[in-house]
Amino acid sequence: MEIKVLDSIMHGALKPWKLDTTNTRRFTELVKAAKAASPKTMAELQSQMTALLADYPQLKKVLADTTITNDPLKPLPYKAALPKYIDPITNFYFLVITAETLRVYNSILLKAASLTELVDIQYQINKVLNSIKVLAKQTAAELIERDFTTDPNEQSNHLHFALHYLKHSLIQLYFSVQHSFENSLQHTTSLEDFYVLDLELPLSSIQQLEYIVQQEPASKQNEEYTESQEAICFGYKDDIEKLKTVVNQLCYQIELLNDDVTSADELIKALIAKSILPGAVKIQLGCETKHFRYCIDKFMPYFNSLSLANIEKSKIFYSKKDTLITANNLSASGSKNKIEPKEKATIDKIFKHLQ
Repeated sequence: MEIKVLDSIMHGALKPWKLDTTNTRRFTELVKAAKAASPKTMAELQSQMTALLADYPQLKKVLADTTITNDPLKPLPYKAALPKYIDPITNFYFLVITAETLRVYNSILLKAASLTELVDIQYQINKVLNSIKVLAKQTAAELIERDFTTDPNEQSNHLHFALHYLKHSLIQLYFSVQHSFENSLQHTTSLEDFYVLDLELPLSSIQQLEYIVQQEPASKQNEEYTESQEAICFGYKDDIEKLKTVVNQLCYQIELLNDDVTSADELIKALIAKSILPGAVKIQLGCETKHFRYCIDKFMPYFNSLSLANIEKSKIFYSKKDTLITANNLSASGSKNKIEPKEKATIDKIFKHLQ
């Protein structure tokens, strides 16, 4: 679980300020060779990286010394909006950083799966998180020292692009790893604290990360996802910390969720995700559907697209009795012309945190 290839961009053979960029044709050849196939497994990704690093024997040795499997690749759960490459050299750095970040993430998952003791998992994950954090801080400092204070554009050089892309890819990697092992870690950090306390950057420099809700294999879904089904976004438009407070309080005070199946964090991530594929996760209630419907009504002003129809389309919400919730279910559970839910006062009090 090492990041030697990424580290080489700051301290080794891939330093952009040491790179001989006179032969752009060679970079074109390396990029074309790497793009010949789209990796679906760790072994295929390893082959792509080997093709990219054909001119760097020490880095090829690093790859050769790692475990190769045919396990399907798992995408990082977090991503940031990063600039597009503009020439063969920036394309080269784009591919190296993107592919290596994905390879490192999957290598970490693979290594951790072989560990049985919690203390060993915590040690290894904290070790790799610290390595990522240190390299991200060094990269951020290098950008400042070279006066690269804005995002790279078409007039920027490959040095600016490579350092900027490395910094934000490391941040994606850090929070993806932390997310994947958050139930095992004793301490986690927020994006704000990472920027301000760890990278020592101003709060204004934060680039938000997008959480990508992963789709489970079709065998694990009640219905197979097809391309004709549209992704859903509920469009939360307020303070995420306030949302977290409300969801956690609802879980604690009215048992909103069945916590044996769904955590409060999973619901929060589904509500704020930019894109959810139908059936991607399972959100099972621990309360009566009428209480959930009342909560949805209270939530609606804080979302652009939270509707009964979209809740049905998402195919992620299940009743207390483990039945997929439909718009009709929710409509029938409304309080109009009916007795108000018994937890109304408690719910109303909790939702004051969103005001």
